[in-house]
Amino acid sequence: MHNIELFLRVAKEASLLGGLVLKEFYKSEGNRVMEKGEKDVYSLADKLSEERIREHILKWLPDHKVVGEEDGGSTDGDYVWFIDPLDGTKNYIAGFPVFGTSVGLLYKGRPIVGAVYTPVFDSLYWAYEGGGAYKNGKRISVGEKERVKQCYVAYGYPSRAKRDLNAYWNIFREVFDNVSAMRRPGAAAVDLCLLAEGVFDGLLEFELNPWDVVAGVIIAKESGARVSLTKGFSMSTDVYAGNQTCYPFIERVIKLNIENFEAYNL
Repeated sequence: MHNIELFLRVAKEASLLGGLVLKEFYKSEGNRVMEKGEKDVYSLADKLSEERIREHILKWLPDHKVVGEEDGGSTDGDYVWFIDPLDGTKNYIAGFPVFGTSVGLLYKGRPIVGAVYTPVFDSLYWAYEGGGAYKNGKRISVGEKERVKQCYVAYGYPSRAKRDLNAYWNIFREVFDNVSAMRRPGAAAVDLCLLAEGVFDGLLEFELNPWDVVAGVIIAKESGARVSLTKGFSMSTDVYAGNQTCYPFIERVIKLNIENFEAYNL
């Protein structure tokens, strides 16, 4: 049997501990920024936040595996944590306040616990399998708009796209023409949480990695959203999600424009 109470407590505490690091370095000259590659940066805050999160998880659950965006890790185990110590790094560096920490747990490939903390807004989102989704302890649920034309949709395209960009432009054009508004906050885990609380009604984000989505996906799913991944919790996966109205529309548009489309439904 899972010790869900312990797993959830560790996830929430780890998210908050990482968030304290982000608060300390936000808009600080001491936050050294480095390049991993073209259009790919990280900062001292990323590294220190990941260290704090990793240490806390392994302190309480030493037999679990931890995989982080900055320092990697092993997936060879039943319980594997995926952590993004700074979801929205470019936002953070620019001083745009949409960013957070993301801590999610897979059991044999299935998400069972997730927590996302947004330091500037002091909001802690969390969920566990079968237990619903919460923001600062209050139950949240996906929106209930009944027409696609009323829906707000979050989107995200990779800055180092591997696909032909025309596919993304076509998807954007079709969605844009049919919904009320589109927004690009630039932090996948946070975007999924905003969907979970009804700020957005739909979401489509491409070429992500497991640490980007594990926590946010279970929070969105437990809020009542429909959620799918094109490659499961693997590298370069795509996520799309929405309420009962928006999800079928988004799925149809993606299927028409993405080659070799396959969906892993949660």
